[in-house]
Amino acid sequence: MVLQAHTPRIKLLPTPYRPWWAQRMFHRSRAPVKVVVAGRQSGKSHSAAEEVVQTMCRRPGTTSLLLAPTYKSTKGILQHVRRALRPLAGKWVWREMDKLFRLWNGATLYVRTADDKSGVPTRGLTVDGVMWVDEAGYVPESSWQAALLCTTAVEDSRIIITTTPAGKNWVYFLWLTGWPGPERSPRVESFRFRSLDSPYCNAEAIEAMKTQMGAKRALQELEGHFTADSSACFDPEDVRACLTGDQLQIRGDQLSFGVDLAKEQDFTCITLMNEYGETWLIDRYRGTEWPDQQARLSGLLRKYPDAVMGLDTGAGGGYGNMMYSYLERELGSKARLIPIKTASRGVKAEIIETLVSDIQNHRLRVSAGKHLDDLRHELLFFESHRKVSGGVEHWEYRGPTTKGEHDDTVISLAMANFV
Repeated sequence: MVLQAHTPRIKLLPTPYRPWWAQRMFHRSRAPVKVVVAGRQSGKSHSAAEEVVQTMCRRPGTTSLLLAPTYKSTKGILQHVRRALRPLAGKWVWREMDKLFRLWNGATLYVRTADDKSGVPTRGLTVDGVMWVDEAGYVPESSWQAALLCTTAVEDSRIIITTTPAGKNWVYFLWLTGWPGPERSPRVESFRFRSLDSPYCNAEAIEAMKTQMGAKRALQELEGHFTADSSACFDPEDVRACLTGDQLQIRGDQLSFGVDLAKEQDFTCITLMNEYGETWLIDRYRGTEWPDQQARLSGLLRKYPDAVMGLDTGAGGGYGNMMYSYLERELGSKARLIPIKTASRGVKAEIIETLVSDIQNHRLRVSAGKHLDDLRHELLFFESHRKVSGGVEHWEYRGPTTKGEHDDTVISLAMANFV
């Protein structure tokens, strides 16, 4: 797609973007609200980024908005925006401090996330360009409603929603209003396409993924269908209530630690909780040698001698079991250690389902700290998967398998809550 600018002095370079049929349908739509629900790696964010940049070129001096679930989730999205901006040949700037793109014609794109500490990241903005909500299935409805208010004073507002389904939340009901039928809204047009529909997909890899995922999850992640049992384990609104952002003072008579151990690839995470459900992420690190990790853990047990420490021992016999033995030998009867084999499907399901219940019922509050954003991101993207083995249904829980994603803060929190 070649972007057309208002200013004739700016000559845009040809862009390599060649939309395929579903993307062309999306671009041709003139609906004020466009909802794209599609499978993974199908090009939904790519096409939305092109559309947003094109709109900014056509509307000089306007303000646009990109809303995403978490700051960490914006990294991939911003790559799509920068790719769409390449034809402008440097006629734009990125301001890291303000988290915004500004074009030569004065059009501005603000980047905001639903995990903003204020709770209303879009406050003060009037969006007269285009509002784009990416990975909308993981954005709380309250953040979406607040962002929507930014367009109420605009005569010709433009809204783009892109996501892979994550249960039947607010995105599902908005998508229904744009789907053909008697209830269709004239302002909304909805689109749904599969990962396999994209001519750029690896068909063999997708078929293999279907086998690994199982029919239910593949229907959601690859086919773009809304399913009742979402792969998202924690509701965004419940996560928001749990992570208050308040600075809590450590107190209580019944303290418990949850320790998820790692060294190189993953992070060691240490969480502390009291009997009131007040929680602190004490530490998160990697690349630390085992003797140094032992010193950290024994130091915490000496500092809080009445605390119980739940220690991830994996399948038993690994580094977790080794650390358990070393701490027990060093501290003797003073060490109140509880081994937890998170590698056991039943054990992991028990501690995660307990955590899900307590977060849903707002029994936990996590204190503000430097690792709070990591926990927020991992909670929002933590997954549950329905499995059937020998005719028996069970659920598996884990973080995304995408490179760079982790679940150490969730496991650590779950252990501290369980012991």
